[in-house]
Amino acid sequence: MRKEIWEEDVECVPNISTLDHKENDMKSLSTALTGSLFTLALLAPGAMALAAEHEAETTERHEAETTEMHMEASFVTHKSAGHMESDDLVGSTVKSTAEEDEDIGSVDKLLIDESGQVTALVLSIGGFLGMGEKDIAIAWESLDITHEDDDLVIRVNATQDALENAPEYEGEE
Repeated sequence: MRKEIWEEDVECVPNISTLDHKENDMKSLSTALTGSLFTLALLAPGAMALAAEHEAETTERHEAETTEMHMEASFVTHKSAGHMESDDLVGSTVKSTAEEDEDIGSVDKLLIDESGQVTALVLSIGGFLGMGEKDIAIAWESLDITHEDDDLVIRVNATQDALENAPEYEGEE
């Protein structure tokens, strides 16, 4: 029985090499934590600055969108030089520069993009008394629009035959 007690007592006595190992582990852990805290202290101001910059940009963008959405209406009282009204174009006759200013059709519609810019004019060409006409769209850049004796003159460099063979404008897809 004495032998059993002695073995139990031996197990309870800490081994000095085990204590040294645990002490080294604690020192390593302490060093790692100190290094991590030091790294955080160095990086935190930069991260906070980036976060503040992102917040400022987001706030600025939101304010711009809000201002844009809630901007008060502005009003125009007269047509400025160089501007046209849609009525100036719709119904106007289009002439061919390729066929000595021969009338080739009339403007039925304006195609306008999301920014408000006219991108094309839709013309009715061919036919007789409204029968056999077809609509074609001519890009704005292809047109020569001038004022002659207070009249708006629209010209395109295409023959009647080329326009009649142009693809038909079908409206929305």
